[in-house]
Amino acid sequence: MRIASSLRNLPIRAPALVLVAMLAVPGLLLAVVKSVPELPNPGQVPVTKQEQEKLGLRVAGEVYQQMPVLPDSDPVARYVQQLGKRLQAVIPQQYDWPYQFHVVQQKEINAFALPGGPIFVNLGTIDSASNEAQLAGVLAHEMAHVYMQHSIKQMRKNQVPNLISGLGQILGQMIGGTGGALASIGGQLGGGILSMKYSRADEAQADSVGAIIMYKSGYDPRQMALFFETLEKQGGGGGPQFLSDHPNPGNRYQAVSKEVQNWPPKNYRTDTAQFTQVSQQAQRKRAYTAQQIAQMAQSGQIPNGSLPAGVPRPGTTGNA
Repeated sequence: MRIASSLRNLPIRAPALVLVAMLAVPGLLLAVVKSVPELPNPGQVPVTKQEQEKLGLRVAGEVYQQMPVLPDSDPVARYVQQLGKRLQAVIPQQYDWPYQFHVVQQKEINAFALPGGPIFVNLGTIDSASNEAQLAGVLAHEMAHVYMQHSIKQMRKNQVPNLISGLGQILGQMIGGTGGALASIGGQLGGGILSMKYSRADEAQADSVGAIIMYKSGYDPRQMALFFETLEKQGGGGGPQFLSDHPNPGNRYQAVSKEVQNWPPKNYRTDTAQFTQVSQQAQRKRAYTAQQIAQMAQSGQIPNGSLPAGVPRPGTTGNA
């Protein structure tokens, strides 16, 4: 009878003993409650996904008219595409976008994302990244802007000074689904989006969402914050162009580190031989300064070939 009584009491005593053990060993309870981060719901905007994709492709056409972009078949561009697809693979299907990844032949450090998925990264950014994880961090951060639909949300707030007047009316036409609205946007709205500056709240959110994308892809999210903070310290060394479009939300590295410490530990992928090779190739590519690019654009001498599939030529209403 005593044995049977002891067996009946065992299931009750066992959890209590485990709890006592966790409380007795510092850090054990914290390790148990760590959970894998999940990407948030990006929320709703009154512009459909299809309309955002069309807008992004139209503005991408403006990019090709204003900036020298490596052919997508170039080895450096192909590497960036592969890296981007590795990051994209962790995004849930219901929140995914048709991301594109392109490389601009510009010396200054910069990267930007367009509504619907097109992302452009400068050769200068690839040159300045110390390892693959840092470049992945730049891409993940830009992907997060698309994921959270920051461009569209900024436009609706009408906080972008260079957007054309009557933006509300154009958005209203877009919401109605009229093809003429997209055609009427043209280069003016494209220029407004390209000159868009995110808010510090947007940047903090892109850091947070980008960190989750990196973690799920096997990269240390702190490398993203470390790269941005390195740019901040460079001052006149090429960082200001990127940082003017992506204002520092403050305590970037500390904020990301605090977020990561609550996630299960991983053996992170930091660098690869392929990144080293591509970084060397990128350094040998011809890269132009922003001033040179502006002069070429003004004279209509941007050295771009054919546009990527789906990107319409400026001034047209259909696809290229």
